[in-house]
Amino acid sequence: MFYVFNKQKIYAYLVSVITVILLFCAANSLNTTNNTVQTSSTTQKLLPIYNVDTKEKKVAFTMNCAWSQLP
Repeated sequence: MFYVFNKQKIYAYLVSVITVILLFCAANSLNTTNNTVQTSSTTQKLLPIYNVDTKEKKVAFTMNCAWSQLP
């Protein structure tokens, strides 16, 4: 397989690589403050109880209307 490069392609690749490098340098220079906050999602999502193992044979019907809201 042969790759054909002309001046226009070389300039386009060069401009795109230089643009990416400049954007990384700009992003790095903007983040010089040490006022960052480290966060993590260690809390588990509260899930409803779907079934409980019991010896009694009972049926319960419930409706959860606010399923997307956390307490």
